[in-house]
Amino acid sequence: MKLLILGNHTCGNRGDSAILRGLIDAITTIDESVDVDVMSRYPVSSAWLLGRPVMGDGLYKQMKQHNNAVGLMGRVKKVLRRKYQHQVLLAKATDNGRLRNISIPQGFIDFVKSLQKYDAIIQVGGSFFVDLYGVSQFEHALCSFMAKKPVYMIGHSVGPFQDPQFNHLASYVFGNVESLILRETVSLKLMNQSNIDSSKVEQGVDTAWLVDHHNDNFVPNYAVNHWLNTIKRKKTVAITLRELAPFDKRLGTTQQAYEQAFAAVVNRVIEEGYQVLALSTCTGIDSYNKDDRMVALNLRQYVNDPEQYHVVMDELNDLEMGKILGECELTVGTRLHSAIISMNFGTPAIAINYEHKSAGIMQQLGLPEMAIEIRQLLNGSLQSVVADVLGQLPAINERLAHAVRAEREDGLRMVESVLTRIKGEK
Repeated sequence: MKLLILGNHTCGNRGDSAILRGLIDAITTIDESVDVDVMSRYPVSSAWLLGRPVMGDGLYKQMKQHNNAVGLMGRVKKVLRRKYQHQVLLAKATDNGRLRNISIPQGFIDFVKSLQKYDAIIQVGGSFFVDLYGVSQFEHALCSFMAKKPVYMIGHSVGPFQDPQFNHLASYVFGNVESLILRETVSLKLMNQSNIDSSKVEQGVDTAWLVDHHNDNFVPNYAVNHWLNTIKRKKTVAITLRELAPFDKRLGTTQQAYEQAFAAVVNRVIEEGYQVLALSTCTGIDSYNKDDRMVALNLRQYVNDPEQYHVVMDELNDLEMGKILGECELTVGTRLHSAIISMNFGTPAIAINYEHKSAGIMQQLGLPEMAIEIRQLLNGSLQSVVADVLGQLPAINERLAHAVRAEREDGLRMVESVLTRIKGEK
């Protein structure tokens, strides 16, 4: 059986990397004979972070070329593509309507041909299908339909659905995959509220829970050893930050207000006798357009005792992050996957909601109180929540261990079910 796993960014986003790694680890655990190819927008950095070969994403390469077109004609084509390309692809996938006779760029044709050797396409999860990200997110699925290959979407959060074009494509794509396996239940509610086809929805888990956290082959490098030694010297609370855009306007706040409010949490934690370690799940490696380290450095100006506030500037992969987070007392994460990685490695985490996915993940885990609305950060109440959690760690750790074990078991059953169905289709 030969599978193609489509990753998302996977390069600078360690959350996407953990999602992809977990799925690969699970497939290998269940059936070592499965032949897996992995595709990413950034194959060089992804291969380095994952420690395995990764293929380049031809559709992403084509998009970059088109977006970089110069001159009046280049700009006109860019506007037309943005407005009509998804409609043409949908017409070709459905073989319906006048637009199906319009030619498509060679990159799409080549990509469809490249899919012929696979028994199935797995589009790995995350919060990929978000209206703010646009309709181009559906191009891989539409090409897979054109190639007449079964598509499984595993471990996703989807929505919000506040754009008519996005909603139309979402309803078609989600209704025609073999399975859309959601990692939480809030997404299904959003689908139903917006009349998105949910006939193929199944309930599953985030595949980052499936990362082999007892990896016997892991050898810490000098950077990991440095931060592990730092943690040994004093009890540590880890944090992760982010640039809020494009969610800031929807949240009704500003980046500066967010950073100042988070600094107040850091100051309270330091006053309680802890040091704070700021790690980054997103960095600017391989032209990725976010770098959480810059947010962490900027926040330092608001910290009262900067000697107790450490910013990790090293390029760590998700496994290395997990080993470091696993030695901390608590993680307070704006990035959802910093919370998941932390909990998977045995350290409880508070997830700050800037999207519905964080609340959904914590609800499914049975720890809803560990999901905090961003307004609670902004109004200062998160400071007390963190202090209360630090005072209840033994009880929380016991609940966490049981919840993570159950989530991993459910996740392995989820992946095994998909593999069984693919084998049945061969």
